[in-house]
Amino acid sequence: MHIGKHIWLALFAGVMAVRPALAQCNMQVQGLVEDEDLHTMLVGAVVSIKSHKLEVITDESGRFLLKGLCPGKYDIDITHIGCLPVSRHIHVVDRDLVLEIKMPHAQNALEDVVVTGLAVSGRKTGAATLRGQQLEATRGESLSESLSRMNGVTTLQTGTNIYKPVINGLHSNRVLILNNGIRQEGQQWGSEHAPEIDPFIANRLTVIRGAGTLRYGHDGLGGVVLVEPHLLPATPGIRGQLHTGFFTNQRLGFISGMVEGNSQKHPAFAWRLQGTLRRGGNARTPQYFLANSGIGEQNFSATAGWLKPKKGLELFYSFFNTKLGIYSGSHIGNITDLLEVINSGEPPEFYKNQPFTYTIDRPFQAVAHHLFKAKAFTLKGETGRLNLLASWQYNRRKEYDIKRFSSSNNNPQLDIGLMTAGTDLVYDHFGKGPVKGTVGITTQYQQNLYYERFFIPNYHGINSGIFAIEKFQKNAWQLEAGLRYDYRTLFAIDRNNGDAFADRDFGGLSGTFSAIYTPSKNWWVSVNGSSAWRAPSINELYSSGLHHGAARLENGNANLDAERANGLMATLGINGSKWNVELSSFYKQIDGFIYLKPDFPPQLTIRGAFPVFSYAQTNARMHGFDASAEYLLNQHWGYGLKISLVRAWDKQAKDWIIQMPADRFDNSLSYHFSDGGRWRNTYIKLLVNTVLEQTRVPATGNIEITKPDGSVDMASDYAPPPPAYTLLGLEAGTMGHVFGRDVNLSLTGSNLLNKQYRNYMNAFRYYADDMGVNIGLKCSISLGGDKHKMKTINHE
Repeated sequence: MHIGKHIWLALFAGVMAVRPALAQCNMQVQGLVEDEDLHTMLVGAVVSIKSHKLEVITDESGRFLLKGLCPGKYDIDITHIGCLPVSRHIHVVDRDLVLEIKMPHAQNALEDVVVTGLAVSGRKTGAATLRGQQLEATRGESLSESLSRMNGVTTLQTGTNIYKPVINGLHSNRVLILNNGIRQEGQQWGSEHAPEIDPFIANRLTVIRGAGTLRYGHDGLGGVVLVEPHLLPATPGIRGQLHTGFFTNQRLGFISGMVEGNSQKHPAFAWRLQGTLRRGGNARTPQYFLANSGIGEQNFSATAGWLKPKKGLELFYSFFNTKLGIYSGSHIGNITDLLEVINSGEPPEFYKNQPFTYTIDRPFQAVAHHLFKAKAFTLKGETGRLNLLASWQYNRRKEYDIKRFSSSNNNPQLDIGLMTAGTDLVYDHFGKGPVKGTVGITTQYQQNLYYERFFIPNYHGINSGIFAIEKFQKNAWQLEAGLRYDYRTLFAIDRNNGDAFADRDFGGLSGTFSAIYTPSKNWWVSVNGSSAWRAPSINELYSSGLHHGAARLENGNANLDAERANGLMATLGINGSKWNVELSSFYKQIDGFIYLKPDFPPQLTIRGAFPVFSYAQTNARMHGFDASAEYLLNQHWGYGLKISLVRAWDKQAKDWIIQMPADRFDNSLSYHFSDGGRWRNTYIKLLVNTVLEQTRVPATGNIEITKPDGSVDMASDYAPPPPAYTLLGLEAGTMGHVFGRDVNLSLTGSNLLNKQYRNYMNAFRYYADDMGVNIGLKCSISLGGDKHKMKTINHE
């Protein structure tokens, strides 16, 4: 009887212990699923927790509700036809959760597979995309700095303000940039002419290499960059977004706002207004400020669209305006001081002792860029779409040198205006069969005028092209082939003093072929081949004089011919539940490769003493390797690795080619917190970036380098490549709701150990160190419609 009493007491205690646990399995997760691009609620999205065999479908308002959950950790998967899949890792503790899921629209995603949170991502094309939280972490940076987060993309620098994208060793006119579907046409030939594009316009940045570049032009030998904004809103109401932030280096602040709307009375009509302000002062290296390295920027854009089920029209206008200070220590008064600065690796004490200021004095650049676009489309039955695109651009570049004489006027020393008008007529066919394709005709007219001193001549240019691209997809195979013919003519080439140059005509075929084989979801392989060409740009042919921002004298070569590039690229992707590996190799043979070669001696002009460079042409062999790997150690910890290697060989000189990126290794260790309550997608990431010394440079040249013992070496550059360096960085972010608004917070840090270094791809490595530690704090806040949506969910 005594034993039985204890058994009953034990059973009663066990039941009482179990009851609270059972009672806790009544947690629920509710949420809203939205198309991130169209701003519409997604009906019929599948929300599932596969480990517990739970699955629900969103209703007509895009809402879902998962019931009967116990406290614990869960992986939620969300899928919808027409959108890219999304995954979330959450913790259910002691209260219900409310989630808002934004799904990327697949229409413009170039077949990328991207998931949010701590999850592997993969792609099966020659395209890489930066979007979502990754893009938010780059807010406030230049377009090229943002693009450098992608594997295989580095930057060509001029000081701390001017960056250009370098894709597998190629840049400037070999990299095409499309701003909202329009090929950006400024004075992009200049190594220190950064793209005149406001990155805040973009909802997605995409880099395309290989076969996919043919659609956008024949001369994108390096690749194509797409700056893609949000699609205009399709639901009634007014909404917006505000971005703001601050960087400690340069004490740079920015604010960017966007407001957009759709009319309930006229649902086919939608609009958007956007603007950005940026201002920063002198940048600081680990040891000194860089005198006169400030920046000011004011940008604006407006979009209006009219969309019906079978036809539509969109108008877009953007204005980019910037003032960029040029480091004063790069414009030196005499040759002796110039060579002393380059050889010693130290700026004069006068420049090292300059204080911080926001004031921008001479030398500086002032650049304004206008872009207007009109796009119309109409569906031709259910199998095709006809698109007409017209554009107009005007770029005005003014460069102000240091005044050497008190009698000098205040006019810019270089003043160039470039007008570009273009049209594209494109037909897309997409029947129910396995074959889809695009055919099109493109035309472009340009007029360039200069108003002060000569650097490049006045000229008129006409470019025209016709192309066809066909894609076949069946089972595990996807094949694509394209052919394009382009013709370019330069005429009425002259100087303001009446001197004229001969007209130049160029033309040729370009072709691509690619094959993608995907036998399973765990691995895929792609191979593509291409043949393309590029006409020499106006500066490569006829430049003469001071290239102000680059602080050097440049001499063109009127005898240059067009480049012809034949290339192969192969990519292997391997995907697992916890890891993703992508290995890519490329080979290019570029006959007639045009490059800028240092010449000796430097020259003294009335504007100062500068190194001399001349354009030359050779046959080049380029090959390289890009690798990226992601491994999920568990549901929270992840490791990432990116490797980028480029080799460029001069086949005629049998030596390396100058000014190619050094080997780069980027490591990251990240921790993703579980979603819960108000905040989601919270993460912190440690970054370790290593750049090796560029040892693959020409062994000798015509540059006289005097050693300390008085002997003279003949080198290929005014200064040797800088030593290797490793930089420590940090990135953190979170998304949440504050007072019913979507809020995205980001914290970034670069060169956290304040290491003294110089980048081989920075033209100002002759004169000063690169930037020191820089901490950035950024915030974006949604305005308008999102508040109402969350109220609706929370009141259920």
